[in-house]
Amino acid sequence: MPPDTVSTAANGMPEKVSLDNLSEKKSEGNGEEEKKKEIPSIAYSKLFRYATAFDWLLIVFGTLSAGIHGAGLPVMFIFFGELTTLFTEYGTYELCGFNYTACTAMNLTNLTESGWNDTVVPIFTNFREETVKFVYYFVYIACAVVVLGSFQVTAWSAFAVRQTAKIRTEYFRSILRQDIGYHDVTSSGELNARLSSDIKKIRDGLAEKVSMVVQYLSMTLSGLIIGFVYAWSLALVTLAVAPLLGLASGLWMVLTSAYTKKELDAYAHAGSIAEETISAIRTVVAFGCQAKEVDRYTNSLGEAKTVGIKKGLVSGLSIGVLYLCMFGMYGLSFWFGTIQVLDGNIEVGNMMTTFFNILIAAFALGTGASYMEAFSGAKAAGAKIFEVIDRVPEIDIFSEVGDAPNLSSGEIRLNGVEFSYPSRSDTQVLKGISLQIDHGKTTALVGQSGCGKSTIIQLIQRFYDITGGTLTIGGKEIRTLNVCKLRETIGVVAQEPVLFATTIGENIRWGREGVTDQEVKDAAKKANAFSFIEKLPQKFDTLVGEGGGQMSGGQKQRIAIARAIVRNPKILLLDEATSALDTESESVVQAALEQASEGRTTIVIAHRLSTIRNANKIIAFQDGNVAEQGTHDELLKIPDGVYSNLINMQAGRETDENEEYPDLPHDATTVEESKAELQREVSDLEVKLQRKLSGSRRRIRSMSTSSLQRSLSGHRDWRMSTKSNEGVSKASLAGKESEEEEEEEEDLPDIPFSRVFAMNKPEWHYMLAGCFFALIAGSVDPVNAILFSEVLRIFTLSDPDEQRSNAVFYALLFVALGVAAFVAYTAEGLLFGKSGMELTVRLRKRAFHSMLRQDIAYFDDHKNSTGALCTRLSTDASRVQGCTGVRLGTVLKNFCSLGVALGIAFAYGWKLTLLTIAFVPFIVIGGFLEMQLIMGEETNENQAYDKAGQVAVEAISNIRTVASLTKEKVIIERYEKHLEEPIRESTKKTLITGIGYGYSQCVIYFAYAAVFRLGIELVLTGEMTFENVFKVLTAVIFGAMAVGQNSSFAPDYAEAKVSASRMFLLFEREPPIDAYSDSGHKPAHCKGNVTLKSVFFRYPTRPDLPVLKGVDVTVKAGQTLALVGQSGCGKSTSVQLLERFYDAASGQVMIDDCDIKTLNIGWVRQQLGLVSQEPSLFNQSIIENIRYGDCTRTASEEEVKKAAQDANIHNFIMEKLADKYQTNVGAKGGQLSGGQKQRVAIARALLRNPKILLLDEATSALDTESEKVVQEALDLARAGRTSIVIAHRLSTVKNADKIAVIDNGVVAEEGTHDELIAKRGAYFSLVNAQLSDKDKA
Repeated sequence: MPPDTVSTAANGMPEKVSLDNLSEKKSEGNGEEEKKKEIPSIAYSKLFRYATAFDWLLIVFGTLSAGIHGAGLPVMFIFFGELTTLFTEYGTYELCGFNYTACTAMNLTNLTESGWNDTVVPIFTNFREETVKFVYYFVYIACAVVVLGSFQVTAWSAFAVRQTAKIRTEYFRSILRQDIGYHDVTSSGELNARLSSDIKKIRDGLAEKVSMVVQYLSMTLSGLIIGFVYAWSLALVTLAVAPLLGLASGLWMVLTSAYTKKELDAYAHAGSIAEETISAIRTVVAFGCQAKEVDRYTNSLGEAKTVGIKKGLVSGLSIGVLYLCMFGMYGLSFWFGTIQVLDGNIEVGNMMTTFFNILIAAFALGTGASYMEAFSGAKAAGAKIFEVIDRVPEIDIFSEVGDAPNLSSGEIRLNGVEFSYPSRSDTQVLKGISLQIDHGKTTALVGQSGCGKSTIIQLIQRFYDITGGTLTIGGKEIRTLNVCKLRETIGVVAQEPVLFATTIGENIRWGREGVTDQEVKDAAKKANAFSFIEKLPQKFDTLVGEGGGQMSGGQKQRIAIARAIVRNPKILLLDEATSALDTESESVVQAALEQASEGRTTIVIAHRLSTIRNANKIIAFQDGNVAEQGTHDELLKIPDGVYSNLINMQAGRETDENEEYPDLPHDATTVEESKAELQREVSDLEVKLQRKLSGSRRRIRSMSTSSLQRSLSGHRDWRMSTKSNEGVSKASLAGKESEEEEEEEEDLPDIPFSRVFAMNKPEWHYMLAGCFFALIAGSVDPVNAILFSEVLRIFTLSDPDEQRSNAVFYALLFVALGVAAFVAYTAEGLLFGKSGMELTVRLRKRAFHSMLRQDIAYFDDHKNSTGALCTRLSTDASRVQGCTGVRLGTVLKNFCSLGVALGIAFAYGWKLTLLTIAFVPFIVIGGFLEMQLIMGEETNENQAYDKAGQVAVEAISNIRTVASLTKEKVIIERYEKHLEEPIRESTKKTLITGIGYGYSQCVIYFAYAAVFRLGIELVLTGEMTFENVFKVLTAVIFGAMAVGQNSSFAPDYAEAKVSASRMFLLFEREPPIDAYSDSGHKPAHCKGNVTLKSVFFRYPTRPDLPVLKGVDVTVKAGQTLALVGQSGCGKSTSVQLLERFYDAASGQVMIDDCDIKTLNIGWVRQQLGLVSQEPSLFNQSIIENIRYGDCTRTASEEEVKKAAQDANIHNFIMEKLADKYQTNVGAKGGQLSGGQKQRVAIARALLRNPKILLLDEATSALDTESEKVVQEALDLARAGRTSIVIAHRLSTVKNADKIAVIDNGVVAEEGTHDELIAKRGAYFSLVNAQLSDKDKA
């Protein structure tokens, strides 16, 4: 049965889902099938699943603090009600000067004179004493608020940091836990995007916003309770409208959750495209497909933009409905309350206490609801994250279940095994295979590419489960074995070796736990890697770079072999283990592998004859079946057999080669003599070049390190080349200085936010209209303050009919205000949603466009790894957009609210207003202080998360290697270690943020106290009437609340400022080699002459180490130049200079006698067609990958098929793949074998129809038969073209018009094959070593 995946059903129980369905879901893209399978957002409580006892303690105390803090304002309004009663009574009798006779005449009282003296006179005489008492209460509340507000935010934020750290680790752990079948159908880019953006959304939904919701909920409940206590009938009438508020809030949550989920999916898809493009940047640049990738990325953002605009509309509409319901409630409550007071059922003060508490309860409900978006976002993100966390794979590397392998027997049996890849279930790869691999013996698997050889190796490692038959190891069925213990007994060297971004020594140690330094060195010696490692300044402590990028292909392969040897496995799997090695290294390493194979069960997959002749058994495959098996001699006796045919084709070429030089001596002594002679020649040449070289060094060293970093931004070598034997990684080169320089802080320019808004210029009319409606929305609350104060004036009127008519009039004004708020918020949400989404898409597109503009040196910088760039791309734009769009409308609305409030205050009492203004800076300082403190931590925190992101991207992208090495737990430990610093920084930030929030909240209460205190004196002196005091006071309340709300957005603004600075730094970075530049000459025709003249070159990351030391070589139009030499001698470096990935330090690289620096860079690359040693394919169909060869147009299907036929891949596509040319190749071409990938890459280059063809080990991954056909196709393709060939196999270079031997950065000798053989020099030594190896075989 095929492996299953597990998701979580609605009832919380695991639910099995087949990988076939998962594959189908992926292939449907955004179609209806995927929509049907969308995972609902999880229950909010599920986000707390990893909370510890300490976390619950934080939650409890944080919640209690928030609850008590929230009750502070309703309690204050109890005192406010008492003050209102005192002020209203004082204001009523002030009209008659507190004179009994005058008041009786004005019909203001019906008391007797004695009753007047007992009740009214004390109001006048004790007014100051009674009212000042309440002012002190305000101060006490303010002191409590600063403590409680600080603790509530600190506690919840600290909990969020701890919880998301655990979720982040568990999610990463679960990703590594998944079987390979899951990774085949799940993009690594999508997983990495969710690891950064979705975890952040969960954190937002668990942090300080929770405490604020609790605070506002407490405020709502406290307000309602106090309202019932002081005027229950009024509270009941008010509650009749409450269900409408709940309905509006619930509708908002449902809709925003749905749209957030869709938005997350769209951005995750875009993130996978970005990750794929950046990780294959050299291929993108070489084929000039930057614009194509930018379009592909932008198109993937289209759905996100549409969803975001709809989300803005829904958000605005929901808030508008909330305000309409709230103001309708105000109107109803006020009308009913006034009638109750006039009828004598309740006191004025009680009515105002209830009214204000209901008002505050409703306001708190609306404000609290504004934070619900973070919860819905966290729930939607959590559904995606926990889907992976809860998925228990059928093949579980972390499971303790299963038997240990039988170490005494390494026998492997396959009986009737059938298999189809989960992602291509309709294509059967193995069709009932039965075979036996004997314990302690070497078995070779041979056959054409795609016949199932590598599939068997993957099944033995249990990357997949077979769909039929049985597979036993040591007599035990493989499904009964513990997966981890099984893989620990297996050593693998793959065709495309993967190294991790750590030191050479550490990479080798990853083979087995507890390896000693001596064992590491011994393994390196056996793998023929010790000599080149010892030449490095840092030796085994040299960093290999991301993906092993600081090493050449051969060096990477030898380190991978050393890793396998040190593993000391019971079963050794060698999948083209020596394909990337030069002839001399291959012979030494092959001998080491044969020695390592002794006593072990060894399976070898190889196309090179020399690696399989000595096998105990050879099994030949054809079309998913075992065609024949036996020893080398036995299989040769089968007439017209699969193996004999392969042998005959290869032997034919070897015979031709031997006939070319029959008298060539094969003894080792001659080889050593030739090597010694060559070394003397090179030494002489180095002496001659020393003067030039010294000058070059002086020029380079005269540049400061910082200027080098700014201009070149570091370097990570090309995957398949780039390292001389004296090479050194950037960390080892810098030595002690690297400890300081590598950790240097990111130097970001101070970018004014006006530049961000300038990018929104095309949407200025949307923003202008949005600002207009935001101003209307902002005016609603201050106007409400005027209406409220006018309410109090009703109770000073003497005519009952006038009182009742005014009550109805003001109630209707409240409703009208609600309608205005509904229209304003709806329009504002739509308009700013539109402008904000247009900006974020524009920012993402420009950022991606700017990234692809950079030169290769930019991507070599450790700070610009694939993981770091993708993380920034996914978070920076969304953070900047978080301070524009809808958020911009909110900030404008709040400042407008403050402005209108101050205007009202000045109109009715300038002295009181001046005091109010004196407090506003303190309120603003609270928000500003919080913002500045957060900004200071933000950059360092992001950089720290970038490091963890690099670990994650590296592991997920190379999951097969991680699984083979069973290093999941080690990588998780590394990941957790890189998280320690950002968690520590984040925890520190929570305390600072909490104090800032507490400060910003308490200042408002102090402002209430101060305004009331001065108002009391102004009323007593007759400078203000009591209703004007209340107009100023209520204006202050709403205006100050608006500023306080803006200060809560400080964290978002701080993040946005840092992100904007980083983005504009990228936008303005002009690389030395600008891929988008139109400058330079564009000749009408390219002949194809290529010249390297006195070329000196050093990689930007190691400026003190020369790689090319004066290379001089020329190839005429239509000729073929072969570059040969040991791994790392500078062959591929020359190709990179011709592609202008880098510029030479001195000398000239010329095409048709024109220095390529003077030619248009796009034109230069258009003339070149590249086939590299390790081709990069994209997660698209085969036809789209081949069309990638010419991005200036869309090639016809006939052209694509012609290129595929020439590359010998057409028949395979048409006969073996159900979807033919529409078959998706998977991430990095993972659904194809190495040979199939190589042939697709060759077809891609042939479609380009280049003038100059660059073949860097273009046939190294092909089987014998395919190589012969493809080589003939390449020979045909070279006709009429200039070709530069890099190869270790003699058969691919002997017919070249010119062969140049490069050694130690110089051309040691050049000429034709015959001329160089006659010289008996460097080429002679290489040829002799290869023939000697074959003779031995």
